[in-house]
Amino acid sequence: MKVHANQACRNFRMNPKQTILERCRENGAQITALREQVLDLVLQQSGVIKAYTVLSLMQQQSDSPVAPPTAYRALDFWVEQGILHKVAAVNGYVLCSHAQHECNSHCHEEESNAHHHSAFILVCTECGTVDEQTLSKEWAALQQGVAASGFLLKEEHLVLTGICKQCQK
Repeated sequence: MKVHANQACRNFRMNPKQTILERCRENGAQITALREQVLDLVLQQSGVIKAYTVLSLMQQQSDSPVAPPTAYRALDFWVEQGILHKVAAVNGYVLCSHAQHECNSHCHEEESNAHHHSAFILVCTECGTVDEQTLSKEWAALQQGVAASGFLLKEEHLVLTGICKQCQK
């Protein structure tokens, strides 16, 4: 990951929620109170975000029962906005590293669509830490190899599980 001093990235670190909300509103997305609540909960989580964890937290904050589909719909909204990745392999969601700032080619290799980029998502099986790597050249090589066998990839990210550097100590 390249280090940079982009003002938009500094703004995200200071107020990630506002940066995300502004970007989504600029794109015409309707942000309801419920969606905003889920965003708050997601931004408080680290690693893999489980829908039932979000649901439980929503229920703790609500005076009335919250049904599971309510949490799933809100989480899926944030997937559509490019804020989360829905990762079936870990049965959860991961905060997209691209959603965490607004930098362009100076930070990430050139990609055609910010909402639908390819990524390698590394998940630590010990602590649950998640690291998203955008490795465009490697992804292109993977796509070419898969396409040569006549297979069409449906997912735009690949999840690899293992043990992070911290847990290896």
